[in-house]
Amino acid sequence: MQRIANPSTPVRFRPQPPLKNMEKFKVDCLIIGGGVAGLAIAKEISSNNREVFLIESNYSLGQETSSRNSEVIHAGIYYKPDSLKATLCVQGKKLLYEYLDNNNISYRKCGKFILSTSDQESQKLHDIKANAEKCGINDLSFANNQLENYSFLRYNDCLFSPSTGIFDSHSFMKSLRSDFETQGGTVLLENEGVRVEKSSKGFQIIVDDKNINDNFVIETKMLINCAGINSIAIANSLYEEEKFQRRLVKGEYYSYNGKEILDHLIYPVPKKDSLGTHATLDLGKGIRFGPSAYEVNEVKYDFSDSERENFYHSIASYWPSIKKEELFQGYSGIRAMVQGSEDFVIDTKVFDENILISVLGYVSPGLTASLALAEHVNNKIVDL
Repeated sequence: MQRIANPSTPVRFRPQPPLKNMEKFKVDCLIIGGGVAGLAIAKEISSNNREVFLIESNYSLGQETSSRNSEVIHAGIYYKPDSLKATLCVQGKKLLYEYLDNNNISYRKCGKFILSTSDQESQKLHDIKANAEKCGINDLSFANNQLENYSFLRYNDCLFSPSTGIFDSHSFMKSLRSDFETQGGTVLLENEGVRVEKSSKGFQIIVDDKNINDNFVIETKMLINCAGINSIAIANSLYEEEKFQRRLVKGEYYSYNGKEILDHLIYPVPKKDSLGTHATLDLGKGIRFGPSAYEVNEVKYDFSDSERENFYHSIASYWPSIKKEELFQGYSGIRAMVQGSEDFVIDTKVFDENILISVLGYVSPGLTASLALAEHVNNKIVDL
């Protein structure tokens, strides 16, 4: 029996006391994690007449990675062809726009410009376009004349992606929850899995119900680990070894109160661990910048004073007139990546006919890819 480690501490294995006489619930499937990945998968698999529980340790859904991002609908142009990121993003974008239309959820297909600021970066734009075409995306174009209204930007060349958009991710997650519960699923908020035991009979998950300060047990033969920042710790605890190593990358976002107006998203050429510190919009056309990208050792959402200067200069490289005093702290997020992998990792293991699926390294473009991820996981279950 292993304790699921806190996100900010390494996994350790040690004997645990025996299970107490707790109330038990037997379900077909338990999903750990109420972010966009867990919600989309819950909606998908519960449509097959399964009894599914979803537990979330926070007081509301999507409070971590799923709500600490740019709310961008990505086109899928950057990722390695045939990778999970590329495949699920391209398919997920199509499914997401359809879902938003069908459920009257706000979005804007505003498009984005990717800017180069040197000849070397201009060549990278051509590489991005070529990569996009290998991923099946053929709508990118070099269209400098479309930037005529943005005289405050400095660039050598620009690449336009018309299918990129922004949307109301919180309404999207609320809708996924509603679909899931309408299909008979159960969401338990402020319920945290604290221990897991596996045997030939299935998984026993000891859950701490913070609402009533009591514990109970969920028994299931199918466990889907979508715990975001904590997902690698949970997977390692069940493997009883550190099979996966976690790498934390922090990103900060700043709001902007300057007078300039944008109708499109503005991106620099991608950097390591990020698509660059870009200018995005909310649905009210407010401008925000982010994310930065730097490695950290613990999960903390405070802002780094030392990184603020780097943040400013990364924007000034393509927006030279921007003033530091017009940038205000917004929010930050943590991306929990799998060491040694740039792709999503969907890890599947069968223990004595009991199924464990772990969704690891699920960072950008996770929002865009979520509905395609759900189909992908459901297909894995069907094939087992």
